[in-house]
Amino acid sequence: MLNSKKQPAHSILLVSGTFFALIFLFFWRSVSTKAEWLTQLDQSLNHLIRSDLKEPFIKFFKVFTDLGGTMILTLFSVLLFLFLWKTKGLLFSLWAGFTLLLGELVLPQIVKHIELRPRPLDKLISISGYSFPSGHAAGSTAFYGLTALILILFFLKKARQKWIISILAFLLISLIMFSRVYLGVHYPSDVFAGFSLSASLLSFSFYFLFKSPILQRS
Repeated sequence: MLNSKKQPAHSILLVSGTFFALIFLFFWRSVSTKAEWLTQLDQSLNHLIRSDLKEPFIKFFKVFTDLGGTMILTLFSVLLFLFLWKTKGLLFSLWAGFTLLLGELVLPQIVKHIELRPRPLDKLISISGYSFPSGHAAGSTAFYGLTALILILFFLKKARQKWIISILAFLLISLIMFSRVYLGVHYPSDVFAGFSLSASLLSFSFYFLFKSPILQRS
């Protein structure tokens, strides 16, 4: 059913995955070589975003940054895994769980411990670890992006509902990414890279899903 109509989408997923992977690698290369353009970009965006820090906004973005944290995403991921196990079967839920594990934890942490980029000095919240890429950006893109795509492709029927979910997921991911820069725990390039990393992962993961027998068994 899906395979007969999704052949063009398969190619789009490959192109999308490659595109975002190249963006991520470009940022990573630029961070590793301390490229001047990247330093200027981070400084310019930091000045634009953090030039007028105010307590109400700090509290507001602390709420959103928690929605991309490890504890919240782990809890939500377990709930999604159980929901998909019940509604789509074990193989489908394992596919989703493995994708989330890579996007929320494995890939960001591997790159962090290879690059070892220190976090900005003027942080507004206490946090440890390395800066590149943003785990919150990668994790929130992986979880909220995956959840939105699953709802749109397999559960929602009305176009209006699909648009609403798409917009909500985009806004939530964007606010979480913005919060990391506003609170001073990441450079803008960190969140762009984190988003690109998981966007690439999602594209390749859905390509695998459509090409595998998982859908026929779910």
